[in-house]
Formats: sequence, C-alpha cells, structure tokens
Amino acid sequence: MAGQWTGLLEGALAWATALPGPLANEVAVDVAGRRVRLSHARVEALSRQVLKGVKGLELRSWASGPTVYDLRLSVRGWKLRVETTPVRVELAEGRYTLWLSTPGRVELEESPGASSLLMGALRTGAGRAALKALAQKLLPPTIQWDGALLRVEGRLPKDGALASRLFESSSLTLTAEHAPEGLWLAAEAWPGLLDLLQAVLGPVGPDAARRTTTP
Repeated sequence: MAGQWTGLLEGALAWATALPGPLANEVAVDVAGRRVRLSHARVEALSRQVLKGVKGLELRSWASGPTVYDLRLSVRGWKLRVETTPVRVELAEGRYTLWLSTPGRVELEESPGASSLLMGALRTGAGRAALKALAQKLLPPTIQWDGALLRVEGRLPKDGALASRLFESSSLTLTAEHAPEGLWLAAEAWPGLLDLLQAVLGPVGPDAARRTTTP
C-alpha cells in the first residue's frame, strides 16, 4: 500500500509541475496533505457554470474574501446576500450535491413584491430563525438551508469543465477548506481528483512550464 501511495503522489506532483505557465496561479498541490488548491477565481468560474442551471436562481455578484465568499443571489424574486464557503462536494451519476457553510451574513435584501413580507419577518426579532422558516417555504426543492448549512443539488451541465458525462459512471467526494489564497480540496482517491483537475484546468501541453507546488 505504501508503494502504491508513493506512486500516486509522485504522479500528482509530476502532473502539477507540468501545468502550463498561465495556470501557475490557478492550482497548487499539497503532497503531504493529499489535497489540491484552486484559486478563488477558478472556484468562481466553476460555480457560475454549475449554478446557472439551477432553476429559479441567479448569481448576481461574487466577492472572494479570506474566509468566505460574499454572494448576492436572486431566488424566485427574492434578493439574498450570503457569506458562505463550500465544505463538501459530491459528484456522481451526472449530478452534484454541494454543501456550503454560512458562518457569516445571511440577509434578504429588498426585492419587488417581497419587501413587505421581509420587513415583517425581520421585525419579529427572530432574525436567523425567521430566515430559516422563510427559506423552507420559498426556496426551490433543489436548495435547502437549515440555518447553518446551505445545500444545493442538481444535474451537472452537459458541456464545459464539469460536464455531466465525466461523472456518469464514476463518482468523487471532496471536502473543502477555505483559505486566503484559494479553496483546498481533499479526496481519498487521488486519481479521481487529478482527473477532475485535468478536466477543470484543461489539457497539459507538451511545452508546459514548470511550477512550484506546496511542500
């Protein structure tokens, strides 16, 4: 088993050091921790690609912070502002399930047709509890929030970096950790994780520039 892991880790390191120069700031490999890091910009691009297929949801703005992503969303006419970050991702059977923690701001912003109901809920003083109750009534079935975790699920897009065909007959489960420089992703199966990264970042050309990985 030790020899197998050594071979896998050596393969991961060789793959990462062969990335093209323009991708040097997009990914890093922590061999000892068996994890990889995507830049916040790459996480945003992938998230926009996946979330655009969620019915009734529009991602209006995205700001990356050192500990959370500050998102502004429109969900069925409601305008929300959420400070969140992924903690777990499952890709299987052409679908995804995404769990995001909400340790910071979760607010309903003024929205046509909803502001009066919103203000009434907030004036009760229930705060987060009121928002949770509203979420259960107003969010589409593919989006759930229990006051601490936001769960979003749906079918992967047909085309693009995270195409559904990549995970029709395979699966990958990742845990995520937010850091100032990017989002760390860890998976038990290194080959599956590297396959995902190759799909996300594109093919490595023969003239790829060498880069430095996390020791």
